[in-house]
Amino acid sequence: MPFNPEFLYNASRPVVVKTIDVDFERAKKIITEAVRLAASKDGHFDPADVDIYIHGSYADKTNIYFPSNLEIVVELKRTTEYDSNKFPHTSYRLFNNYFVETAYSFNPSDFYNILFETLNDITGNRCERENKFIKIPKQPGIAHTLEIMPAFTFNYVQRAEENSRDANRQFEFGAGKKIYQGILIYDEEVSSHLVTFPKLHAWNGRQKDAATNGNFSRMVRLFKTIAKVGQRESDFDHVRGYFISCMLFNVPNEMFIIKNENLLREDDSAGKGKKIHASFYKILNFLLNINISGFVCQNLVWFLFGEAREFWKESAAYQFLKDIQTLYITFPTQRTLLA
Repeated sequence: MPFNPEFLYNASRPVVVKTIDVDFERAKKIITEAVRLAASKDGHFDPADVDIYIHGSYADKTNIYFPSNLEIVVELKRTTEYDSNKFPHTSYRLFNNYFVETAYSFNPSDFYNILFETLNDITGNRCERENKFIKIPKQPGIAHTLEIMPAFTFNYVQRAEENSRDANRQFEFGAGKKIYQGILIYDEEVSSHLVTFPKLHAWNGRQKDAATNGNFSRMVRLFKTIAKVGQRESDFDHVRGYFISCMLFNVPNEMFIIKNENLLREDDSAGKGKKIHASFYKILNFLLNINISGFVCQNLVWFLFGEAREFWKESAAYQFLKDIQTLYITFPTQRTLLA
């Protein structure tokens, strides 16, 4: 039977986590002290050049009922060798779509290592290396596990004749080029640096949300919740929330709105979830019946699908959509609660 409209309504609603702001401020104090200690030990950078901010679903307001870790970016704008405002013509080279070779003595990998060392000292050896993140389990007074991402500010230049599937590009300024501000991070699993665009992702998401009367973020929460329920209670493969958000970002704005009204109205208790059910079904069928190979990431820089490890496989995306379709048919129609 189809999803109960009230279940969809509950799955799409904003989830207010009262501890997030407090947790972030307390985590920021710890990180700020770790950055200060790291700068005094290493000498390659000034703590004043570091920006600390929330990243991921809590920043995008697409967090769901099922809790997630608090992701925090620690972004370094310049070092004694590198200034993000002065583009390095020959010191960086892109390969395999988004990995970057560097030629400096102090790189994001070094920033990661020195920050791990000082954070570990402050937290009493509780830090864990988690690929691109430094993971810190819940601390006294902090309700969330922290995932801290050390990064460099990185101005990525794309030539007009290139697309985001080109490889082996040399970064340089010139006519007909677009410049995107991203961050350069270190991926321990493959021992390489890579480029990502958290601020562009967030900004484009806010624009999409405004253009759809807030319904884009509601639909992202809904699909993410269904993915989590399917993973917990069925045989869904794990799908990153980032991929889900990017996929829905490619759906035309008009599909998020039924009869030019918001999908949800807080005073519309009698019709709770009916509009969102109609839009959900419309969007799911749209995605199942079009060619999605040209979909882009929400940052509007990369394509969404590719063979490199950080990209989504197109076959996996189609399987995810088919799994939702199957769950839609078999889901208990009486169920209204998320768990």
